[in-house]
Amino acid sequence: MAEANPGVIEVQGVASYEEYECKICYNYFDLDRRAPKILECLHTFCEECLTTLHLREDRPWRISCPICRHKTPVPDYRIQNLPNNTKVTEAFPLYIEADPLPQDTLPPQPPPQHPALTPRTEESAAQTAAAALPPATHTPARYESCQSCKRAALTTGCVCVVFSFLSMLVLLFMGLIFVHNYNNPPSPIGPICLSVASILAMFSVVVTWVICWLKYRPEQENNRSSTSNSNRRNT
Repeated sequence: MAEANPGVIEVQGVASYEEYECKICYNYFDLDRRAPKILECLHTFCEECLTTLHLREDRPWRISCPICRHKTPVPDYRIQNLPNNTKVTEAFPLYIEADPLPQDTLPPQPPPQHPALTPRTEESAAQTAAAALPPATHTPARYESCQSCKRAALTTGCVCVVFSFLSMLVLLFMGLIFVHNYNNPPSPIGPICLSVASILAMFSVVVTWVICWLKYRPEQENNRSSTSNSNRRNT
């Protein structure tokens, strides 16, 4: 008597290899596009059918079993990353040779990938293209020279503001002395000192505003440009 092979069921004298066929397309598993992928619920289906089902999922990081509806995580959103059913792969191609029934032909192209993988594919392609480009050889000399000019302008402006402020205080004090000198006749020196002190005060305000503009304006522009670039990438 011939020994019975595991996984083979006799139906009216005909061997049926139900354990080695996908319960969706009813084709035998192979080691290519019909690889036996096992889910967390221990149900096994071919990679081609699971990929087609995965395209219908609104959440690409998982897939629902068509039999028990159990949710199985999909590594990197790719069905081919699911583990194979080793019991079935170890028996290949014994059951194919024992039951050489014609199988359904697969389409020439595999099913398209999930739409959620499109941004990842574009990002990886952009990184590959950037890595293929030769490294930039320009030097930051121009940037450093601009920063040096900016520091020199800020230092000069601060010195002018301090000198103008001290001169304004001295002229204001002298002008008040000459204006309120009741023992002598009025002298034109007092109003002149007060006028010059007012001019120096206005000069100090203007230079202070220029210093603040030079110090903080480029940072605001850089923040705006970086924000606009991030918005473009998100869209």
